[in-house]
Amino acid sequence: MNQRPMTIFLSAAEASGDEHASRLISAIAARRPDARFVGVAGPRMAAAGCEVLADLTAHASMLGGPFIKLPYYFRMVRLAKKVLAEIRPDVLVPVDSPAFNWHLCAAAKELGIPVVYYIAPQVWAWAPWRVKKLARLTDHVACILPFEERYLCDRGVRASFVGNPLFDGATGVSPATLPDLAGAWALGQWRVAMVPGSRKSEIRAHMPALLKVADLIRRRWPKSHCTFTAYTQASADLIRGAANGADLDIAVGRTREVLADSHFAVTKSGTVTLEVAHFGVPMVIFHRTSRLLGLLNRTLGRFRWAVGTKYFSLVNILAGREMVPELMPWHGNVRQLRSAVLEVMEDYGYLFQVRQELLDLTALLRVAPPATASDNVAQLVLAAIKEPQR
Repeated sequence: MNQRPMTIFLSAAEASGDEHASRLISAIAARRPDARFVGVAGPRMAAAGCEVLADLTAHASMLGGPFIKLPYYFRMVRLAKKVLAEIRPDVLVPVDSPAFNWHLCAAAKELGIPVVYYIAPQVWAWAPWRVKKLARLTDHVACILPFEERYLCDRGVRASFVGNPLFDGATGVSPATLPDLAGAWALGQWRVAMVPGSRKSEIRAHMPALLKVADLIRRRWPKSHCTFTAYTQASADLIRGAANGADLDIAVGRTREVLADSHFAVTKSGTVTLEVAHFGVPMVIFHRTSRLLGLLNRTLGRFRWAVGTKYFSLVNILAGREMVPELMPWHGNVRQLRSAVLEVMEDYGYLFQVRQELLDLTALLRVAPPATASDNVAQLVLAAIKEPQR
């Protein structure tokens, strides 16, 4: 009698989750070539060998977007639940995106399917009472930030720090190999990375201000050069369209190369700030939010009832202090952003101090080679599978 292959159901609703999950698939397949992978998957997971039930990565958005797309997401939830019940996988591996994935976790628990959550939902940052739900819906949580393991374990969640997948295969960066910060400051020969984000909504919200900041930098330091980073060609087209014919240097799919060659960065918030920090690049972090959110923020005292951290950017959260300026929430005030940028770029002592602090901070996120975060998660996933008696 033929026995069905080990079946692993993965779910990633964002492009970043698709990338991390694809590496996880490869790590598991290296250990279990017979494994079958099925799930809510993007193109990278498909290329790694996952059977695609649905692709949500093309529909990913922030802020108001999900509300418009709720009917679509609920259809996908119902479809995923149906497939879970039909194929009864050996384990469910949701990747980030709790708004979508927690529905699948609940369904899996009802079916007796173990759940290994990869990239812990940030319950420590927003609505911390959700940690009880996380404990109820998971068997193990793979954390990518060092402090998450203790935070979750102390609250009844079985959790392990696995390393940060952004740095899989990355080696430490030495100040000696970085661009000459002293020369940039003294001669005005700045190379500046402008990071508007990867989503359409982010690019449209951030580009007007970034264009004005880039213009300010060029006028203040005529020998400076600003490079805009684009995740895809579609993102580059949006960036170019926002410039209304202005000549921009746009790097497509080369964010790390740009950062490695930059003296300074103006970046939207999110995981990309950890990549900026990895290369020791001093930065100003910002993220545009609606004025309604700003009104609520002032009215309710910065959401202290719902927000579990003093800072909003990952760099400052990890540091436990404002290591770099963060404009969050920020409602599009260009003067505020330009002022923050000038203050940092003109402070020679701060630039050198924060460069080393950023390098030290991100060193804590890497696992010792040759292991990777993907390898560590693969071990957790396979350990959670109850092998049938043969």
